[in-house]
Amino acid sequence: MIIYVLLTAALVELVVIFLLFSKFKKESSSNVFYIQDINQLKKTIKLLKSNVKSFEMTNNHLRDKIKSLTDKIALVEKANLELAKKKEELIIQNEKLEELQRQKEEFFAIAIHDIKNPAAAIKGYLDLLNSYDLTVQEQQEIIQGMIASSEQIFRLTREITEIVAQDQTGSLIQKELITVKDIIDSVVTQNLAYAQSKKIKLINKSSPDLPKVYADRDKIEDVIDNLVNNAIKYGPPGTLVYVSTFFTASKLTVEVNDDGVGLNEEDKKRIFEKGAKLSPRPTGNESSSGLGLWIVKKIIEEHGGTVFVQSKSGVGSKFGFQLPIETQQR
Repeated sequence: MIIYVLLTAALVELVVIFLLFSKFKKESSSNVFYIQDINQLKKTIKLLKSNVKSFEMTNNHLRDKIKSLTDKIALVEKANLELAKKKEELIIQNEKLEELQRQKEEFFAIAIHDIKNPAAAIKGYLDLLNSYDLTVQEQQEIIQGMIASSEQIFRLTREITEIVAQDQTGSLIQKELITVKDIIDSVVTQNLAYAQSKKIKLINKSSPDLPKVYADRDKIEDVIDNLVNNAIKYGPPGTLVYVSTFFTASKLTVEVNDDGVGLNEEDKKRIFEKGAKLSPRPTGNESSSGLGLWIVKKIIEEHGGTVFVQSKSGVGSKFGFQLPIETQQR
C-alpha cells in the first residue's frame, strides 16, 4: 500500500515537470523566459531525485520485510505441520494404549475366572479323599487329577504375569498342532470329582481318532473346561453330562451335552454376552460371574471357529464349538 502511494506522488511530480518543460519551451520560443522559472525547475528536479532515492530505499526496506515475513510464515507453517503430525501420533498412541488396557482387562478377567475351575477341582478331590474309602487305583487317579489341576493353576498364573508385562496389543494365542482328544481326557479327569460331589454322571464319549488341529492347547483346554464345568455347575443331582466329538474333512466339532434344566428362548439370545445373568442358577450354590461362555466364544472366534447352543427349558442343553481343520498353520 505504501509503495502505491509513493509511486502516485512520483507520477504527480513527473506531470509537474512535464508542464514546466512545456512552459519553458513555449516561453523560450517567444523569448519570454524568466530566470526564476529555471531555478524552480532545478529545485523540482533535485526534489524528484531525492524522492526517487527515498522511494528506492523504502521499496528495498519493504522487500526485506516481506522476505522476513515470508520466511517466518514458512517456519510457522512447518511448525504447524509438525504439531499436526505429533498430535496425530499422540492420538494413535493413545488409541493403542486404550486398546492395550482393554485387552489386559479382558485377559485378566479370563485368567482369573479360569483359575476357579481347577481350584474347585482340587477341593473336590480333597473332599473325595476325606469322604470315601477308595482303592489304590482310585487314589492314584485322584492324585493325577490334582496334579493336572495344579498345573492348570500354575499356567494361568503365568499368563497373568505375561499380561502384566505386555506392552503392545495383540493376541496371546499361540497355535501349534494339537490333539483335542488328549485335552478332553484331561478335562474330564479334572472334573470327575466335582461331578461326583454333585451326584452327576460325567462320561467321556470323544472319539479316539480325532484329526489334529492347529490351535492353542491351553486356550482350547480353557474352553472345554468351561463347558464341562458349567454343565456340572447347573446340573441337578442324578443327571448326565457327556462330551462327544465329530469331524469332517474341514471341521472338528466338540459338544458338551446335559439333561439338566435347559434354557428358555430369552436366555439363548443372551447366552454368550459378557457378564450375562441367566434364569438358571447353580444347583450347588456356586458363584457365577457370567463370563464363562463369553470366554468360550471369544477364544473360539480368535481361532477362526464358531460356537453354538441347542437347549430346551426342562429338557437339557448342548453347547459346542467347531474348529477348522487346517493342513498348515496360518
